[in-house]
Amino acid sequence: AKNKIDGKMKPLGSLGILEDLAIQISGITGKLDNKILKKLHIVASADNGILEEGVSSCPMEYTKIVSEAMLSKVAAIGILCDSLDVDFKLIDIGINGIIKREYPNLYRKKIKNGTNNFVHQPAMTYRECLEAIEIGISIIEENLDYQIFSNGEMGIGNTTTSSAILYAMTGEDLDLIVGRGGGLSDKGLVKKKQIIKDAIDKYKLFESDPIEILRCVGGLDIACMVGLYLGCAANSKPILIDGFISSVAALVAQKIKTSAGDYMIATHKSKEPGMVVLSEILGKKPFLDMDMRLGEGTGAILAYPIIVSALEIMNRMKTPTEVYKILG
Repeated sequence: AKNKIDGKMKPLGSLGILEDLAIQISGITGKLDNKILKKLHIVASADNGILEEGVSSCPMEYTKIVSEAMLSKVAAIGILCDSLDVDFKLIDIGINGIIKREYPNLYRKKIKNGTNNFVHQPAMTYRECLEAIEIGISIIEENLDYQIFSNGEMGIGNTTTSSAILYAMTGEDLDLIVGRGGGLSDKGLVKKKQIIKDAIDKYKLFESDPIEILRCVGGLDIACMVGLYLGCAANSKPILIDGFISSVAALVAQKIKTSAGDYMIATHKSKEPGMVVLSEILGKKPFLDMDMRLGEGTGAILAYPIIVSALEIMNRMKTPTEVYKILG
């Protein structure tokens, strides 16, 4: 793939990230001629018991409300998917409540009505955590007619769960990895950091295996996204990483299976402070920086036109010899 793109009529490396993307996707698919005919964005939605501790300014009901807004194409991710011709599906992996209306793009895969409050007990049992991962894998395997995937999440309180996972896996300074999420006050941010520190100490998670960390302080949404990454790797499909929470799920998947990282494409740099640390650990540099921190996959979605363009360059751009022939 590199030889092919280096032979195009341009200075070597002059198309930068477009070249990197085309080469990576060729490596993933094993083909030089790649076309994206169908794109699928998947959101994992679940509630988090840690919300009882006041770690978010938003109420738990928002998870269900926003999930339905996504499905109805009136939330940001639904609108962006519609605008960019990306199919959208949502997995209810653990919303605390029932989505009563029928939606053709809704997977009803609820494991439980949100996780446990990890201040008092592990967020999930080992079996629940594995089940959420396996559901993510199975959703990919049900949709192998798509050439590329992206993911996002919905779950009030999930910047706390994702920050806790990152802290357990890295031991980094909490000031560098814990942000305000949905708009916490200074006092709320201090409390959020302390809750995370206490939980990692309580469950002795430093140096623990990734699934143990995930089940103790993670969320069903994150576990499901881990499965999405592993499912793509197992089936040689590229998958776009979104922002902070999506990147934490990517890190867990990479810890479970190192080679899974080869199938992931970093897209945008979230405003959450932990994103800098995550990018370094994953070894992936996002190419969009738009001051975004909504989640849902809104950053990843915006990368699709760039990726399609990268593949078109690979497929259609001519070599100097070919250009001379065309021009006579």
